[in-house]
Amino acid sequence: MDFVLQQNSWAGFEPVTITLPDDWNIEYHGIEADEWPALDKKEIQNRINAPYGSKTLREMAQGKNQAVIVFDDITRGTPVQIIAEIVLEELHQAGFRKDQIRFICATGLHGAHTIADFSNKLGSKIVGEYEVFNHNPYENCVSIGTTARGVDVKINKEFMFCDLRIGIGAITPHHFNGYSGGGKILFPGIAHIDTIQQNHATAVNFLIEKRLNLVAGMGKLENDGMRKEVEEMAGMVDNFFKIDCLYNTRLQPVAIYAGNCKDAFYAGVPDAIRGYATNPVINKEVVVVNANAKANEATIATNLAVMGVRPEGGDIVLVNFSKMGQMTHYLFGAFGTTIGGRMWGKIGKPRPQVRRIIYFSPYHSYTDLLWIGEREKIVCVSTWEGVMKELGHHGKGTTCSVLADGTLEYFRDL
Repeated sequence: MDFVLQQNSWAGFEPVTITLPDDWNIEYHGIEADEWPALDKKEIQNRINAPYGSKTLREMAQGKNQAVIVFDDITRGTPVQIIAEIVLEELHQAGFRKDQIRFICATGLHGAHTIADFSNKLGSKIVGEYEVFNHNPYENCVSIGTTARGVDVKINKEFMFCDLRIGIGAITPHHFNGYSGGGKILFPGIAHIDTIQQNHATAVNFLIEKRLNLVAGMGKLENDGMRKEVEEMAGMVDNFFKIDCLYNTRLQPVAIYAGNCKDAFYAGVPDAIRGYATNPVINKEVVVVNANAKANEATIATNLAVMGVRPEGGDIVLVNFSKMGQMTHYLFGAFGTTIGGRMWGKIGKPRPQVRRIIYFSPYHSYTDLLWIGEREKIVCVSTWEGVMKELGHHGKGTTCSVLADGTLEYFRDL
């Protein structure tokens, strides 16, 4: 039985076909968003020009002098380019010159981006004609207020210098926030490390208090420990026009919500709940999980797959063809065998039910395995033939699930 998995995001978008035995008992876990038609430029433009709780972008641009467009980084599958091109058209129609517009990549505490990364997200034409900057979470941030809990809210200084602020992101399931989107493009996207650490500590403490694992809160609005704080912080930013999209596993936009940061987010969440839900994986001997939309945070996919392995033990196959590897993370990442970021090691990986993680990829990094699971349980394989050899002890009737993209979907409640 063949399954076509979307792969090679930002590097050709070439899908990968895998073949599993016909005598296995296999379930495929796709998402409804893959059945929705991709939006063309005119449709995207129409939706941007029908904002929620806000003037149109062109109306907001009147009388303004400096514009900044914040976009999510290469760890996210958001198809930013087509949206950014429309935003630029609107700004120029409103009278903005190129030298009055700049882009900032919302890297949060991820590693700095290269011109190749910027070009993947924005297209080479934009990168060649407009200023595009990395966010620096350690310097060049300013305080814009204090939360009710007494947190100093510090954000990118260049962003606050501009009197017209625009964000481009996506509403997708998120393990800390229920859903990404809305104010997350700012916090943690372009915030200072102290503010980002507070956001993430709030999220981790919420999961601990509720006794939730990392992925149980994905796609659940009640997972709001971090989100409420983000919304409070984002409310301190004025003249901000947010554009959020939903996209499919091919990273094509299928829905757009624009306008007031909070209003647009909650307008889009019902569609996200419906579009990204998949049936839970339950009690399987083998779970094949694809990682593409957020391939350089593939640990999201393995965390989801772990939930579906049978208690007495099973195997996970992680499919990930990204050449980028795990994105540097200055908060949770390791930077030596005994040192790491401020919250390194705060999230454990107890996975007694996982016998092995078979990592199917042409590109392997020994260091990146720390993110995926216990190294002693991981087998790196470069060909599908090699994967099936590792699974050779599973015979007729093997229970198996295939997840279309474990970095993009979440398990609906039955």
